[in-house]
Amino acid sequence: MYDQGMTIELRDLLPAADPVAGVAFFMGWLRRVDMLALTPEEQLALAGQIEAAKGTMAAAQARAVAEFDAAQRVEHVQRGGRPETAGRSVGSQVGLALRTSPSRGDAFGRMAVVLTDQMPHTMRALEEGRIGEYAASVMVSATSGLPSELREEIDERLAGPDSTDGLVEPGQIALETMTPRQIAGACRRLAAELDAAAVVARNARAAAGRGVCVRPAPDGQAYLTVQGPMVEVVGAYAALTRDTDRVCSGADEAESADGRGRGAVMADLALRRLSGRAVDEPQPLTINLVMTDRSLTGLGDGRRSVDEPVRVAGHGHLPAGQVRALLADPAVDARVRRLFTTPSGRDLVAMESRARHFPKGLRTMIRLRDDVCATPWCDAPVRHDDHVTAHSAGGSTGFHTGSGLCARCNLVKEDPGWSVSVTGRGSADRVTVTRAPTGTLQRSQAPPVMGAGWRSPDPPREEIEEWFGPEHMAVIEARAQWESEPA
Repeated sequence: MYDQGMTIELRDLLPAADPVAGVAFFMGWLRRVDMLALTPEEQLALAGQIEAAKGTMAAAQARAVAEFDAAQRVEHVQRGGRPETAGRSVGSQVGLALRTSPSRGDAFGRMAVVLTDQMPHTMRALEEGRIGEYAASVMVSATSGLPSELREEIDERLAGPDSTDGLVEPGQIALETMTPRQIAGACRRLAAELDAAAVVARNARAAAGRGVCVRPAPDGQAYLTVQGPMVEVVGAYAALTRDTDRVCSGADEAESADGRGRGAVMADLALRRLSGRAVDEPQPLTINLVMTDRSLTGLGDGRRSVDEPVRVAGHGHLPAGQVRALLADPAVDARVRRLFTTPSGRDLVAMESRARHFPKGLRTMIRLRDDVCATPWCDAPVRHDDHVTAHSAGGSTGFHTGSGLCARCNLVKEDPGWSVSVTGRGSADRVTVTRAPTGTLQRSQAPPVMGAGWRSPDPPREEIEEWFGPEHMAVIEARAQWESEPA
């Protein structure tokens, strides 16, 4: 079924003059493969060959992006942009094309250029499907900061011709048989062997990139990550371990384990120290929880659930019951702020301002609406509340005309060749359209205020009027009628 004759026939069918159409043809052919008609051996062989094809496709992606990078840097300057901002614009365009964040677009662009210009043997292994994209990215990242000649030497030693098909020197292993961790370790060892001073300089530069980030974890948890110099991080962990052992052994007079496991004690101790709290002192900081009145009170009827998930603005969702228990805790300082939505409950009601800068209340509404950066596939936190159309170009300050963006995307939209606009008149049909310098259009829409997957409960009018009151109801209905009228 997989003989050479079939390969030649498929190749002859591909529209070689149009590579994009050729890839689309191949994707369509794969979708039509009847997996039930294959034997178990053929099914597994096909799965393995497709895995190898992922490497070949990643290599083709890298070659395309490397050529695009070189051409766009020149065009960026020709359009009036500064050379130092060209990479930012290119990375954002790559992110849009790959349907990923601008930072990942940057990373893929860097990998593409390095593989093409400095690591030909790794690129060949990727093209032949002997390694995957992740292994290639490890080769690139583990050698970052090294002079190009050292990178080429490491590429030759680990992925050179002698390593093809496992034909390597006695005691060595082929690149395609190594795990990503082994690849990273081999790169670091060779770097230290070839130029120890370069490794020291790289470590010094890396310290400037230290930072802290938070991201959601399953089951209502979250990860807090601290990246810093190894000596300091390991030292902090050792101190945390020491004090955790004191609590678990009962030697700490101020705190006891109270049935908690060692990991739980360590996590509680770390979070308490980071926020500067004493034992049993509640968390004083404020977080925004977006929830329905039913989820807040636990009172409802047959039409609307009391267990609609609660959105933690910018981070994810929690079960309503868990949040009610949290708010009922006397140690928690909870304050309720009423937010008015459209009759369907999908979107917040708009708020306008005549000021150039966004008032605090309007900024809060925009951030609750957009949740994360409004640029397609950018998952970064909102840092800038700005006009979709620049105020200097006639843009108004309002809920519909404002947008929540990360710092990078807010700068990119001002680069030459970029433009952002909004279509639709109301919240439900409001779509942000981003136009890249190549003319590519990408559209994004804010999720429902209660989160993606939400459905309107469609409550009766009298129930809505009882909750909102007649004055607010009149405003909401007037706006809903205006939004439904043709533009």
